[in-house]
Amino acid sequence: MQWKEIEKIIGENEKYTRMLEYYESTGRMPTRKVPRTFTISQSSFDTLKSESRKTGKTMSALLDELIEKNFGT
Repeated sequence: MQWKEIEKIIGENEKYTRMLEYYESTGRMPTRKVPRTFTISQSSFDTLKSESRKTGKTMSALLDELIEKNFGT
């Protein structure tokens, strides 16, 4: 396989490449769910809940997407 082909595959599957890198460095699966308790403002909660109802996604899924988008995890 040519190096350009490898780079193309990695680019197309960047999310999975990052997941494998995370597993390699920590020994933990990045897809494992970790229950945590935290607080957010009422307005943020209302916005999150509204978006959850609108999209049909869970609030946890929305938070995961926002974190990935904004912090690149």
